[in-house]
Amino acid sequence: MPENTAGPSPAARSALAVVSFLVFVELCSGILQGSIPTLVPLIGRQMHISSGDLSWVNTLPLLVSGISVPLASKLGDMYGHRRMILITMTAVAVGSLLAATTDSFAVLLVGRALQGLYAAWLPLDFAIVRDRVQGKQAGAAIGLLVGAVTLGGTLGALGTGLLSEHVATAKAMLWFPAGAILLCLPVVLFLIPESVTRHRSRIDWTGALLLSAGLGTGLLALGRGGEWGWTSGTVLALALVAVVSLAVFVLAELRAAQPLIDVRLVGGRCLAPLYALSFLIGIAMYGSQTATSTFMATPKQFGLGFGYDTLSLSLMALPTTLSAFASAGLADRISRAVGARTALALGFASFTASYALIALIHDAPWQFVVSGILGGLGLGLVVGALPVQIMGHLPADQTGIGTGIYNTLKALAGSVSGAVFASVLNQHLLKLPIPGVELSDIHGYTTVWTSCAVICLVGLALSLTVGRTPAPAAPEVGEPTPAGALAD
Repeated sequence: MPENTAGPSPAARSALAVVSFLVFVELCSGILQGSIPTLVPLIGRQMHISSGDLSWVNTLPLLVSGISVPLASKLGDMYGHRRMILITMTAVAVGSLLAATTDSFAVLLVGRALQGLYAAWLPLDFAIVRDRVQGKQAGAAIGLLVGAVTLGGTLGALGTGLLSEHVATAKAMLWFPAGAILLCLPVVLFLIPESVTRHRSRIDWTGALLLSAGLGTGLLALGRGGEWGWTSGTVLALALVAVVSLAVFVLAELRAAQPLIDVRLVGGRCLAPLYALSFLIGIAMYGSQTATSTFMATPKQFGLGFGYDTLSLSLMALPTTLSAFASAGLADRISRAVGARTALALGFASFTASYALIALIHDAPWQFVVSGILGGLGLGLVVGALPVQIMGHLPADQTGIGTGIYNTLKALAGSVSGAVFASVLNQHLLKLPIPGVELSDIHGYTTVWTSCAVICLVGLALSLTVGRTPAPAAPEVGEPTPAGALAD
């Protein structure tokens, strides 16, 4: 019998190429995300910024992500997902160049705000994957994308640490993530094809303005409550504006013929628990980022911390990112084997144990290594499984906005918890004889870690309510057929 030498079909090869280029984009996104946290303590020392105010380096881009991702995802569904990746990536490149060339903390924050647009790439990538890859392969492709982000985070942290051995300033090290983003631009421009499926709609600008006003004023109130006083007129006024804006936003979206965010879809019986888990994992991912790195960088003479430099902080990040990369790659397979409910519960259980460990014992580096491994395993499982479960309940032409809400909730959770935890750190400052240097005492850090452990425990309980979710469906008859879709 003649041997069957037929290789993959042209459609399969085309889909594989597209996924490969998207993986490169997410790898560079991970480099950006992984490199900045290790530099935060150095930025604080060189610019004389307190540990509380320093948290805005991580919090501000998350706020921008929360506001911009729904709009960018909606525009992607309407006008093309690749087009929106290119537009947002250009803005991120500008922000990266600003951050790498300024000596001003205010300008650095502007650059970091522009960098917050990177969060739109993952939901836009998901939409392109769904457009090009059908069936079970879509789940595997999403696992690759999430794994690429975590691997990029490893490379970002390690690369920045190694670079710190040769350059002295944080500004110089910020050229590393800037270079990664600049490399991505030609890949998106020349190698990634445009998506085919379109959603006929219009932009709800009223909803976008109300959402931006509500989130912006709410975060400002949370971030400055400790400094201005929680009962001060300014904080109470900002909180009132936030509550009213968000309430009006929900009412307006319920009445809008073409809402920015379909509130009924988000609040539906199937999707609501998944979106709630998205918010909780955002707190677990981002809320303690600044606190943990600042703690490890604090000199031992102050009674806490290890006095780590940038390279040491980068090496301490490796256990988390490597274990997250491994578990994200297996998340889809584990979900199929034991069910989404069990996979998500295992992820949150691992994260709970991670935070509980360092809240209880934090005297030696090995404790943070073990905590990092547990946190990474939990993180990979949750962020690898959640998007696939969410996509299973979304219409094909709303993949961008539907998964964009997932990314938005993660980013908002990070920004809100970051602002709250910054206030906690600022309320527990050590009395130091060094002008311009402000550090939290141990009670501030343990409060942050304990809060994260409790939140992850809530996520564990909520995970057990998640029902069975179908795999992402192919476009229905009558919809545009995605070019290059894999044949079954």
